Amino acid sequence: MPTSRRLTPVVLLIVSALTLVGCGSDDEPSEPPASSATEAEQKAPEPDDEPAADASEPAEDDTSLADFLRSAKVDDALVNRLGEVGDANGYGLGEGVETSLEERQQLATVQVGTCRDVAVGHRTWEGIQASDVSSGGTEEQAAAMADFLRKEFCPHVAPYKEAPLPEQTLGGPEEDAKEGRGLASPVSWWDTRYRRVSWSEECAAQTGQPIGDPVAYRLSDDAVVCATVPPAEKLKEHLIGVDVVFAEPVGEKRAQDAALSLLPIDAVAEDKAEGTNPDWSYLEGACLNLNIQSQRLKDIVADLEKDAEPWAHAVYYSDGSTTDGAVGPYTGKIKQVSLSTGRNEPTDTGDLTC
Repeated sequence: MPTSRRLTPVVLLIVSALTLVGCGSDDEPSEPPASSATEAEQKAPEPDDEPAADASEPAEDDTSLADFLRSAKVDDALVNRLGEVGDANGYGLGEGVETSLEERQQLATVQVGTCRDVAVGHRTWEGIQASDVSSGGTEEQAAAMADFLRKEFCPHVAPYKEAPLPEQTLGGPEEDAKEGRGLASPVSWWDTRYRRVSWSEECAAQTGQPIGDPVAYRLSDDAVVCATVPPAEKLKEHLIGVDVVFAEPVGEKRAQDAALSLLPIDAVAEDKAEGTNPDWSYLEGACLNLNIQSQRLKDIVADLEKDAEPWAHAVYYSDGSTTDGAVGPYTGKIKQVSLSTGRNEPTDTGDLTC
């Protein structure tokens, strides 16, 4: 759960699930409204400490963007029409600067996710426009983009097609090889421990449609774990952030037990703090954050990250969470728990954000 919001120009969009990272610049380009970046605002992982590829070897063309858009039934003509609307309304590189086809493909890739999130009820056009305005766009610019997406772009976007569920051999050990019990454990361990279920059916409306490779597991009769497999090589397909979604809202003890069951056995809940949506959010929402200490988790994460901490945090949502924050007030009943590595701290203003 981020404690601050940083906008990213189209050329720097991180289509993380496609393992694509935009090229940076020392110049400060103008910032686009949020719907061109919100699904891609996660910080890019630090590069691995490995020798660079031989510069004399020709690099293969990366077709990930084009392949993804093709699978979504979005052709270059539609990509360019979206790019023209984006260039005219501040979703590009700056006033009077025409974006390239690749930059427009990056924008289109993110907006495919926007269309799919709206289609499954995870986000609304009202929320998307409000998010764009809060990020620096005018109401006219946000309305123009939303209008084009709703009428011209999204009707062409194919629904997300989930891959067939794999065959599994269950009955694996309670702990993985590093003494983890879920969070920061490899997907291969999850597949021996928990039954995979349909991500589209169980998670889509609650956590949004993925750009990357989603997985969902049956945690209990009335709860599933929803996650996206990290594309970074250094993470080696370990799930460092997951969402537990309950069929019906549960009490805080049940939510805490679910979170602790996915952490090493030494995990201890240390403190709780209420959080509210950041001031840029159009939603009037709140959440409850629980920081959880585990020395074993630090040892597990140390193999994946340079700055490992003996902490995880669980954020409770009574209704749900979107890129705009908590959907509604926190009531003491929990529908969704977002569990991530690291301790969650207040912002510079002293507020804890949802």
